[in-house]
Amino acid sequence: MINSDVNSPFFVPLGLLCIASPLRTHGHPTVVVDLEYEHRIGAFEPGDDDWLSRTCARLLAADPDVLGLTCLADTLPACLLIGREVKRLRPGVTVVLGGPGTFGVFPDALPRFADCVDYVCRGEGELAITALADALADGSDPSAVRGFWSCDDGRAVSCGPQPTTNLNLVPMPAYDAVPMGDYIRLSTPHIFDVHIGSGCTYSCKFCMTSTFWDRDFRIKDPAVILDELRFLHRTHGVTQFNFLHDNFANKRTYLDEFVSYFAEHNDMFEWGCAVRPDNVNPSLLRRMADAGCFNIFCGTDAGSEKILKSMLKMPSTKRTYEFFRSAQEVGIQFETNTIVGYPDESAEDLEKSLEVVFDAIAHGAVNSDLSVLQPLPGAEITDEYRAELEPLAYGLDTMGTFLPPDVRALIGEESAIFTGFSFIRSGNREYGYYQDVLRLSRYFTRRYYHLLRFLKQGAGLTYVACIDALLERAPLPVEEALPELLAHLEGAPARAAGALFTYDSMLAQFRGDEVEEELVNVYRRPATVGEKPHFLIADLDVDVVTMISDPREITWKPELSRPTVVVVYRASEAEVSTLRLTPAQATAFRALMPRDRDGREALLARVAPGRAREVATAVAGWCARIDASPDAPERTPRAADSPLLTTWG
Repeated sequence: MINSDVNSPFFVPLGLLCIASPLRTHGHPTVVVDLEYEHRIGAFEPGDDDWLSRTCARLLAADPDVLGLTCLADTLPACLLIGREVKRLRPGVTVVLGGPGTFGVFPDALPRFADCVDYVCRGEGELAITALADALADGSDPSAVRGFWSCDDGRAVSCGPQPTTNLNLVPMPAYDAVPMGDYIRLSTPHIFDVHIGSGCTYSCKFCMTSTFWDRDFRIKDPAVILDELRFLHRTHGVTQFNFLHDNFANKRTYLDEFVSYFAEHNDMFEWGCAVRPDNVNPSLLRRMADAGCFNIFCGTDAGSEKILKSMLKMPSTKRTYEFFRSAQEVGIQFETNTIVGYPDESAEDLEKSLEVVFDAIAHGAVNSDLSVLQPLPGAEITDEYRAELEPLAYGLDTMGTFLPPDVRALIGEESAIFTGFSFIRSGNREYGYYQDVLRLSRYFTRRYYHLLRFLKQGAGLTYVACIDALLERAPLPVEEALPELLAHLEGAPARAAGALFTYDSMLAQFRGDEVEEELVNVYRRPATVGEKPHFLIADLDVDVVTMISDPREITWKPELSRPTVVVVYRASEAEVSTLRLTPAQATAFRALMPRDRDGREALLARVAPGRAREVATAVAGWCARIDASPDAPERTPRAADSPLLTTWG
């Protein structure tokens, strides 16, 4: 299925490619249809009224005998409607559902949706779907194939699960089944996902992964993984990879083996992975970096001990902060995700979670995101709070998934089945509030971060109080509402906050125009669109550059109350730089910057020797650097008269 927002993250459909490969190996012609990709390139544009007919026409174009649909919790209702329509149009087509979206819904719901699907895969599907296709092709009894549920006389039946697969023996994904060049170009982030295994042995109450995989940790051998990376490099030139595994660091003995092997044999590839913060320590992170690890996703989950305990997570955030410091020390970039909206989450609990979000940025996280708790079918938290589930109704629009009216109607009719479209309302705030928290937190990790950090650490406000105050001014854009919030401050905090607002406003002008797109897709990098300033200069009465030199601690000190001139410019497409100028340097900058190279050299030749020439020469170097930046305009010479001469001549 497709995402309703074309700015959302976009990835290679690895699950489909993993399924296609063994099918092909067994002689079954296989076509992979990725409607998300076709939507991105403009080849598939469904509307609310015709989405089902157009989708089914596209899926039936290859005249399939078997139609396999992979689904998440968000796409399962649409997949069921597709299956029902396909079976109406082509009764002879066998419809098979798989993917994590089936968990917790089937087998119980199979009699209810027997007209939509013939077989539902239970667990891994790579070899199960191949065995099913073999049975259908051979004319043997497909209901005897292990790894599926089917419906017999109104009852869900199964021959049992598929035997655990040795992932080393599964053929490499069918990368040639899709236009990989387009995926590499369009996907975000622009690194290549590689499926290396599944499963987790932990019991987090909000997650269904460990239960789905029977608390089993399954992963390919390091040599098999490296062979696949080398293949992808030969065929597509990729050198950066993201390992897809639910919890890569789950099993320490395997991680030790992997790191040792890659340290010895990996001579060119960078890779990223997902870990729990309590599964890695500083020495292990250092070894991972030496083996090629450049990026880690870390689930921080919550900030308060109460919520962490309720989740069955770590007893505190101690290991989370150890991970932040260690990753920064060894030079591994990292990103995090924290869950809000958990049952019984108080304002204090939310504040502690927001502290984790912004502390991660202060420690150098490339992204620190939030998600609102989704009560997934099959998760322990969903069953525990089933009586407190509230259907999202208007909140469906915030999920991002393409949900036309008939899909919404099915969700409404079967809300007890599709719990992922609900919110647990128990001792916490309403769902819409947490969506606002998510949006504003994403905003402040990208814009006005220093100001928000100071309001927390230097002005005595809380993150929650700042967000609540901005929501009271919701019709105003954030950058217009912030001055009203600052108007309530007094004395030194007011001056410092005002200077930080000016400075962060300067930075924001260089970050690109797609603010809303960034908030939808946390991986989208700021782009330069339209007219951009060459540079910005501001006279401030607070030394903000020194104030933010350590982003972990942005507070007020009396010695920061001194006149400072700040220049901001784009050093490269991805980097914005700041110059802090003394009054003398500012005078030289204002005299030299409007000139071209020849004009600067002519003016420098007229400056008397000594300290003035040293300062002017250094500033001329900065000016040349700014002129080499991506936003630099064409230069026009100007006359040689200058206040510089009357000041220093």
